[in-house]
Amino acid sequence: MEVELRHLRILCDVADTGSISRAAAGIGSSQPALTASVQRIERVFGGKLFVRSRSGVVPTEFGECVLARARAVLTAAETMRRDAARWLVNGAERPIALGGIGSSLVVELADRIARPEHVPTVSVRTEFSPIRLLELLSAGQFDAAVVSDYPGHELPPAPGVRRRPLGMQPVFVALAADHPAAAATEIDLSALAAERWVLGPSDGAGWPESFEDACGRAGFRPRVAHRSTELQALHRLIAAGRAISPCRVTFPATPEIAIRPLSGDPLWMRYLIAWRTDGVFGREPEALLAAAGDAYRCDTAASPAYRDWRAARGDLVLG
Repeated sequence: MEVELRHLRILCDVADTGSISRAAAGIGSSQPALTASVQRIERVFGGKLFVRSRSGVVPTEFGECVLARARAVLTAAETMRRDAARWLVNGAERPIALGGIGSSLVVELADRIARPEHVPTVSVRTEFSPIRLLELLSAGQFDAAVVSDYPGHELPPAPGVRRRPLGMQPVFVALAADHPAAAATEIDLSALAAERWVLGPSDGAGWPESFEDACGRAGFRPRVAHRSTELQALHRLIAAGRAISPCRVTFPATPEIAIRPLSGDPLWMRYLIAWRTDGVFGREPEALLAAAGDAYRCDTAASPAYRDWRAARGDLVLG
């Protein structure tokens, strides 16, 4: 059996409903038939994708990895369908397509590219995995993309794609505002050894592996209590004191959530702008690079925590 889009939809339906029976009812199948389908898909992938829990079924860690990529494939397929329909139905010119990791930086970039003196329309699509973004960029789904990587986990080259570093940033930690550690202006990572963490699944490009490496250097292995990539879920878990999380410097603080740097800056991430060599920015990328640089500076300047960190350490915007 070869995996098809319908198989990926089945996996996502089961994960979203948390139940084989509810997923079966939603697609007009029976529970035994859908169970058999999931088992066949698991055999193709070579590992267990779901396990039973008190409330239904939940993805395994391997299943989370497969699901992240399944959702990316389904999103790409839907984007391709919509783009093709737009071309065929009304002949409208395709907008400039920007990809980006889930941060505000790609929106800042879109605002600058979409100014009247540049191009009339820009579409934005975010992905959790930088590797997936480079794959879609190389395949022509994007004209440019904002990606990230980590020291020791640099992104591999992608066919037909050039890229330029925008800057290096430390990784901060987000925790409940009433957490005892939030009283300090910065926190030693080793002091968080007993904490419960919320992390995302592996993005295939070094996260959360680089974070786990930093914890190992600090003398502990993080206790991962939750996994999520959704901002609303992260905020609720952190604000309620159920977990803390490593975060970008631009992670939005609230009255319930404090953002603090880590002492000695044990973990860094790098932002890059990438573009197709045969695309709209290929021959003359200067406007894209200037807009990306402006967007990067504006995005980071909006973070009070990052402004305080830079005031204490100096301007460490590295390429």
